[in-house]
Parts: sequence; C-alpha cells; structure tokens
Amino acid sequence: MAVRSPPDHYIRHDDLEYGRAICRGAEVALTLDLSLPKAVAGPVPLVMWMHPGGFHGGDKGWAGHRTDARWLTKAGYAYAVINYRLRAVADDLSPPVARRMGALQRHRDPAFRKNLSGAAALAALEDALTALNWLAGQRERFNLSDWVALGGNSAGAITAFNVVHLAGFFGLPRPAIRALVSISGGFAYPGLYAPALVPVHALHSPADPRVDIAAIRQVARIGGAAVELIESEAQQHGRVRLSPDEPARDAYRRIIGFLDRVRAKDP
Repeated sequence: MAVRSPPDHYIRHDDLEYGRAICRGAEVALTLDLSLPKAVAGPVPLVMWMHPGGFHGGDKGWAGHRTDARWLTKAGYAYAVINYRLRAVADDLSPPVARRMGALQRHRDPAFRKNLSGAAALAALEDALTALNWLAGQRERFNLSDWVALGGNSAGAITAFNVVHLAGFFGLPRPAIRALVSISGGFAYPGLYAPALVPVHALHSPADPRVDIAAIRQVARIGGAAVELIESEAQQHGRVRLSPDEPARDAYRRIIGFLDRVRAKDP
C-alpha cells in the first residue's frame, strides 16, 4: 500500500487490496485508491466511485478521478475509486450470479447494449459489492461513517445502478447505499428499478453515442422526484461538466450539492 499526501486538504492511500477474484480463469488482486479529508473531527461519509471503460478498459488511475478526489474531500467526503475485473466471462462469476444470469437477461431492455449488460458487467457488480463490504470493515481504521454513496462514469455508473438494484435479485448482501451519481450511465433492467431504494443525480447528453440517453430517461420517468436528470447537448461522454468550458467548481457544486441535500434528509 502506498500512502501519498497531495497538497493541503487530503491524504491518499493507493492500491489498497480489497479482495481477489477469478478473471478469465486466473486469480487477480482487486485494488482501490482511498482519499481522506484531513483535520476532520468525526467519521466522514464515503463516496465510492467506479471508472469508465465499457467493462473492457479503464483504470482507477484516470486523471478525472484525481479531480473528483480533490473536490469531494474538500467538501468533507472520503472518496474511494476501485479497479474491477475487465473482460470477465460467465465462468468467472460467483455461483449465485451465474445461476440467475439467464433469468436476469429476461428483464433486459432489448435496446440496451448487450456488451454493457453481460458477464463483464456482472463481474464488476460483484467486485463493487466486495469493495463496499471491505470498506465497511475498515470504518474504524479510516474514520469512515456508515453513510455511503455510489457514483461512476459510463460503465462505472451502470455498475452503480447494478449494485443498488441487482444485489437483491442475486441474493447478495450489500451495505446501505444512500445516494447514486450517474455520469453518462443507465440501467438495463427497468422492470427491476426501485426508485425508493436510492435517490439519483444523473448527467447525460442526448447526443451520447456510447450509452443511449433513453435508458436514464426511463429511470427518470419511473423514479419521478427520486431522480435528478440533467441533460446537456455539450456534455462529453463520461465527463462531469455540462460542457468542456464549464468551470470544474460548478460541476462539482452540483454533485456535492446533491449529496449534501440527501445527507440533510438522511444523515
């Protein structure tokens, strides 16, 4: 484990191993980076984030996640970003997930891209649950509270939805999740979406060529007041800004404002 001290307000713990899993027949280590605000009196709320990459690429070391960490820790949140298995296949899945994979596909929206809702996506779900449970066991070590939000970009946002709404389908335990931030994400199984579980803040471009906005619009229609959906033609896929020239402070003010509002209602 590497411990690094970025400038001023937070400290980063890199490459914490949160578990091991099988990927394409070989055992791999699963790691995360955890950024913690300094000089905080009590336990801090946690935002756990998943990177983009279509379940075949991407990494927790993406520069955008360093920017996330700076802004969220400045607002008093701990920020964890995880690596998860990439290009996983059905044989890599745990027995509870493998057994019900066929049943799940009967709930899939046929318009949702198959490569974003297959075995690789379900392996990412398993790994995210492993990370959540590992972090829950590390609360005293890292001064974390039990208030946890999930977020992600693209495939990472899809994983956040899957964690919240599919863990129960597979009979997998998960800690309570209080909020979800979706950047260019969606949910492939609208019949399994339960808006009462978690409020959602989503940003998506109607012109997004990678993840069709139709999926998150459907979530917003079902979820009603539980979903804040912001649409921007100028948003670039997977980016938190409404447009490339929007100041970062405005983009993160929206995300942090959402998290703060949820915490005020559900501390």
